[in-house]
Amino acid sequence: MQPTNWTAAEARSFLEGMRAVATVRGTRPIDPISQEMLESVGHHVLHAQIDINTLADRTPGELAANIGDSRRQREFVQFLILMPYLDMEVDPAQVAVVEDIAGELGIATDTLTDLRQVRDGRMKRLLFDYSRRALTDYADAESAWQKIGLITKTLHQAIGDAKVAKRFLELEQLPEGSLGHSFFRFYRARSFPLPGEKKSFGELLVPHDCSHILGGFNTDMNGEMNVGGFEAGVYDDSFGFELLLEVILDFHLGKKFTTLGLLPPGTNHFDPDQVMIGYERGLACNVNLFKGWDFWAVAGEQLTDLRSRYGIPEIPGPLLPEPPASITTTPDHAGDC
Repeated sequence: MQPTNWTAAEARSFLEGMRAVATVRGTRPIDPISQEMLESVGHHVLHAQIDINTLADRTPGELAANIGDSRRQREFVQFLILMPYLDMEVDPAQVAVVEDIAGELGIATDTLTDLRQVRDGRMKRLLFDYSRRALTDYADAESAWQKIGLITKTLHQAIGDAKVAKRFLELEQLPEGSLGHSFFRFYRARSFPLPGEKKSFGELLVPHDCSHILGGFNTDMNGEMNVGGFEAGVYDDSFGFELLLEVILDFHLGKKFTTLGLLPPGTNHFDPDQVMIGYERGLACNVNLFKGWDFWAVAGEQLTDLRSRYGIPEIPGPLLPEPPASITTTPDHAGDC
């Protein structure tokens, strides 16, 4: 998804809508994380200088009338949907405000259905629906046979596939600083099994891990949240926000959503400014690594060159982040498709 050029009036209404959700239309004070979220969205997404304390209370109709075309409206609604998750307790009153504004705009999204299911405690149903969509939108498997083939291939590679493992082991021979060599180092530094090695998640997670590498995100719980923001930005539809929702449930609300019992969930790992930096990088990225992107075609190219070609803003610090000190297994892999 490419960055949207918001007008000053749209930017103000965008933040007023987020504030309406956080405060349940001005009936309660805004909490600190919601305040930080509004400030971060204003800076990294809307690129607007707006004093949060000057925002007015608007009706759903007024907010809907001030947001331009359907693309802007859908992005607006996605951010409204994030607000009830922030304080780690999905409040039905906040969800109702989201529903009112989305209804006024005539927008229905999977992420809004997901929010209702979290509100109602229907986590098993949500996991089933999310997993079904993920096979299509994350793994690009359209037909039933493609999905069966993908699952079979992933299970085979988890048992061990010497041919696949050999190809990934050979990445070590690529020039230092290339995407392929960086991929190899990224895995080995964290003791992740390479695709094809026993207990790996196979090639399924290559786009996700390349999002970490290209976007400059670590593999601790905060890093997973931040790369979720990046993935929300690169998708043109709501599924990118579902990837962000996945890690919010696992590592902010502590819901054991997709951690599969392989590691404990976490709480309070949503840092609004860092997640919005991730989202801003994802918006700027001109390729979707999950849709038709060929890792092997660019594995030999320098990582810095690819970042520049893909439009990813310059990332401060080392080429690759050092692994978290506490990492012993594959926490980011345990929570992904």
